[in-house]
Amino acid sequence: MDARRRAYGWLFGLLVALGCASSAQAATSPYMDGVMRKLGRGIANIATGPLEILRGTQMTTNQDGYVAGWTVGVLKGAWWGVVREAAGVYEVLTFFVEIPPGFEPLVKPEYVFTHTNWTDTDIAK
Repeated sequence: MDARRRAYGWLFGLLVALGCASSAQAATSPYMDGVMRKLGRGIANIATGPLEILRGTQMTTNQDGYVAGWTVGVLKGAWWGVVREAAGVYEVLTFFVEIPPGFEPLVKPEYVFTHTNWTDTDIAK
């Protein structure tokens, strides 16, 4: 038990040190800014991936009506949820690598709720 507590202490100390170092450099380094944005975006996409079902349903309902929204929209949303989750996992695992160039997002819109009216996005097409 004591070894486990010591390991958690070291891990916590390492995370605090990395957080302090990255926040101190983020203001001066475009690379660190991109790294932190990519990591945050990846975590957010993992957490909000299931909300794509609501988004797909609402967008399809707005375009094609309720029946399409609750059938095709749910399927579109589920698919885009899987895509957003996979992109989030990829971005968390590779947050320190500048791929794609400029730390651009893999999925557009960058976050699920970027567009509140949900009309100008890729899932609608």
